[in-house]
Amino acid sequence: MRLLIPALLALTFVGCSCQRHTDDADGAANAAQTDAPATNSPATPSAAELRAQATEKKRNEAMNEAVDTLHRYLQRIGAGDTDAAAKFWGYQRAPRGNEEADLRTLKNLRGLRIENEAPEPLDKEAVPELLRIPVELRATLENGENRRYKGWYRLRRNQVEQRWELTGVLVAVTLQ
Repeated sequence: MRLLIPALLALTFVGCSCQRHTDDADGAANAAQTDAPATNSPATPSAAELRAQATEKKRNEAMNEAVDTLHRYLQRIGAGDTDAAAKFWGYQRAPRGNEEADLRTLKNLRGLRIENEAPEPLDKEAVPELLRIPVELRATLENGENRRYKGWYRLRRNQVEQRWELTGVLVAVTLQ
């Protein structure tokens, strides 16, 4: 404790010899430069950059919503709830062809693994309203059999209901 007090006193009287002494004119000019707000500094984005960031955010949100819709639909298919799954389709009508008939007719399904690639915009809009989502599905049946499916789903943004709905599908069984 006795050594600490003299050390603190010595530090208060020590000055830095590297300080630059300027005349008053240079000091006033430097003060004016540092006090002025930086309008075009790299830390402050421009209005165009802010718009681009907002558009990119909306684009990513839209694509995430579309993928979420597809996953919820496939979960209903996996659970065997075809009535609830049909509500994900435009006009609440599931496809009538055999584009995914094998997947819809699976019974005794134990699990359905969904892997999708990045959605592909099918229009030229900044925030897409029509997407194709490539998928790979692996269905595991209760008897231990595994089936693999590969294909894509097409979704569009319903502007009236503000939701994504399925409009097309092409999913087929692949050989293992």
